[in-house]
Amino acid sequence: MIKSITTALLRLPLRQVQMRGSAAVSGDQECVFVRMVNDSGTVGFGEASAWAVFSEQSATAVKSVIDELLSPALVGVEEADRHGVQRAMDAVVPGNAVAKAAVEMATLDLASKSAGVPAAYLLGGSTNFEIALSYSISSFDPDAVRDIARKKDAGGYRIFKLKVGAAEPTTDVRRIRSLRAAVPDAAIRLDFNGRGTEPGLRVLLDPAREAGVEFCEQPFPATQITRLERLRTWFDLPLSLDESVTDAGTLEGLLARGVCEFISIKYGRAGGAQGVIDMSRAAARYGVGVYCGGLNESRLGVAAAMHAFSTVGTLVPGSDFYFPFEVLDDTGVSGATGLPEATGVIGGPVLQSARLSLPRSPGIGARLPDSWFGVEAAA
Repeated sequence: MIKSITTALLRLPLRQVQMRGSAAVSGDQECVFVRMVNDSGTVGFGEASAWAVFSEQSATAVKSVIDELLSPALVGVEEADRHGVQRAMDAVVPGNAVAKAAVEMATLDLASKSAGVPAAYLLGGSTNFEIALSYSISSFDPDAVRDIARKKDAGGYRIFKLKVGAAEPTTDVRRIRSLRAAVPDAAIRLDFNGRGTEPGLRVLLDPAREAGVEFCEQPFPATQITRLERLRTWFDLPLSLDESVTDAGTLEGLLARGVCEFISIKYGRAGGAQGVIDMSRAAARYGVGVYCGGLNESRLGVAAAMHAFSTVGTLVPGSDFYFPFEVLDDTGVSGATGLPEATGVIGGPVLQSARLSLPRSPGIGARLPDSWFGVEAAA
């Protein structure tokens, strides 16, 4: 059973500036990491990528929820009782999906380590799971879009997501054409992050068709579903929803309105592995495809998400799991809490030619340095 839960709020450096949602991510990023120990001394780890654009909570708030509410409620609970863990968390605080996802991740890691199997086994998934990466391009400069795409194409990327809606529609048209010219055979998707307008979408429609755009993601803000219904009367490219996808109950009503062909599910926003599974099942009932979304997780969080997505029968090709391999530097850490430099995340998914393979070791397949939590490593 669970004996103790400790957290660390740390800053991980970023290698480059990227647009995520409606804001730029640069410099470093605050993350909350969880260390859970059972009565046998086995350790499990979790992570909350709590960027407010997506999680509606700061890292400090997430840490407080875990330390003050979730941790006391879970001491003495069996880590293998996944539904019991969820009930215990829900009993002390509603919502707070990102914080709960981090704790659930740690219990999943702990339970599967104790059982001596990869986490996918406990979830009903497959350890043979692998998935291609999609690379998101946010630069406003069409020439920079071309250069980035060519460089990533040479590294094996065959799927690109172009961030649109923040620039003038005519600039976005040039960016779309530049991207297609740079990678004639690659898959292209457009991601508006809720910043689209109907006049702008009219300008983009024909160029997007000509470029063979596969789908457009989240053209309007999350709650503006009526606008999506109106858009579908004339906009004939497939639509995907991301920020609108919060929990399984809300998703069911959304899917019933028939406003999209695809949804992007994020492990943190779903509240963890069970949320991913429940949302994926709801999508399957309506014939809607599932795309592997991501917040700003390290390789630890990506590994956990992959275990959860390994349970999904059919996924849209590609994923947002490129972040810790391209943008986030999780190999070292600067001291938001005064901790010394450490080796960083250990293990995680195996990357080869822009494809990730699931770790097959017991647990999630990634772990954190004990020093991040002020714990001396065992001799």
